[in-house]
Amino acid sequence: MKNLNILFDKTAIDKIKKDSFLRNSIIFFVGSFLASIGNYLYQFLMARMFSVKAYGELQSLLSIFVIVSIPTAALSTVLIKWTAHFKARQQMNKIYGLFSFFANKVLIISILFFIVFTLLSNYIKEFLNLNSNLPVIILGTSFLIAFLQSINRGVIQGLEKFKDASLISLTEVFFKIFLAVLLVKLGFGLNGAVGAIVLAVLIAYFISFLPIKFLFREQKKKVEINEILKYFFPVSFTLLFLTILYNMDIILVKHFFPAQVAGEYGALAILGHIVFFIVTPLIMVMFPMTAAAYSNNTDHSKILKKTIFLVSLVSFGILFFYFLFPEIIIKILIGSKFLSISKYLGWFGAAMFLCSLINLFLQYFLSIQKINCTYFVGIGAVLQIALISFWHNALWQIVLIMNVVMSLILISLTAYYLKTKNSYAEVNI
Repeated sequence: MKNLNILFDKTAIDKIKKDSFLRNSIIFFVGSFLASIGNYLYQFLMARMFSVKAYGELQSLLSIFVIVSIPTAALSTVLIKWTAHFKARQQMNKIYGLFSFFANKVLIISILFFIVFTLLSNYIKEFLNLNSNLPVIILGTSFLIAFLQSINRGVIQGLEKFKDASLISLTEVFFKIFLAVLLVKLGFGLNGAVGAIVLAVLIAYFISFLPIKFLFREQKKKVEINEILKYFFPVSFTLLFLTILYNMDIILVKHFFPAQVAGEYGALAILGHIVFFIVTPLIMVMFPMTAAAYSNNTDHSKILKKTIFLVSLVSFGILFFYFLFPEIIIKILIGSKFLSISKYLGWFGAAMFLCSLINLFLQYFLSIQKINCTYFVGIGAVLQIALISFWHNALWQIVLIMNVVMSLILISLTAYYLKTKNSYAEVNI
């Protein structure tokens, strides 16, 4: 009730200004919300411009992109964590040292990554039942940029420059929509929709240097990299397992089901993922703040509780409409040709709400360097793949598996939190 009162109190603005979590949450939430709307506008436009079959192909490729991009997400998370750590100690020269170290190494890694992805393009094409490997290769070029962009993005968010991060995201999504519509209209089809993503990421990468250009005036100081690299690997595995949880189902459905059904499930997933991605900005705001609180030995549990409240509040609002008005939502957003998925929408959204809470706990644990949580998500990801691989006669089975697996993981993470919270170094303020 206290949090609700903040929203309606006459002095709400003053309270928000004094509460850095709420202030940063609102700034980043609004920016990311607009970017999410843009990303979904891209999806909805492609759903209307493509056939159901072609849209299923696009969704399977985007799922591959998200899973293969895990190293970039892990790198960004590591940089958020350690940038926040050095910022809390006013060590800007170490942030520049951190940036320089990774910038010098990542370009070579991204080139190697692209070469390997290209060599595997025929296998990916066959697994996803695509007609050509060209869209796979085009998608692979995005990794050349995405690795480098993840460095800038991580530093920007670690510095808590949430306004700049939001503006960069909005710029990227604008060009993605504009270029996708243009290229598809010009007849490039799936290649155009994927190529637009590559070009938009490139534009955003160059813009992302503006908020951090002040770092280049610092005298670079070498940082102890071993501890940071040790943190990178559990983060990578954690994000990999989490991403598998909300993307591997699309890939497996594309592999096991007819093209028409796979396209329908791709549409279901993109609508269901709205729950997950709309609340993600709140979790992203939480991460550097709990990391900084942990570094300063101050109370980080309060930030966690606020985030749980806000994530649940927003998610319940979306699920209310998903369960009561699924057909209206589908008609408005992606068109009547996808109405067959209406009976699944609420339940798939519920699975994504559970996944959001899983993500929340994972980001919290990673921010305070509690990495054993990885095992729970890893086991859940393997269980999900196994269940879908052996039990895929109908779409309702996939949706049921998603809910069951997400529930089991969330219960495990909650138990882990309750068991370990007494060991956290917290000081009430």
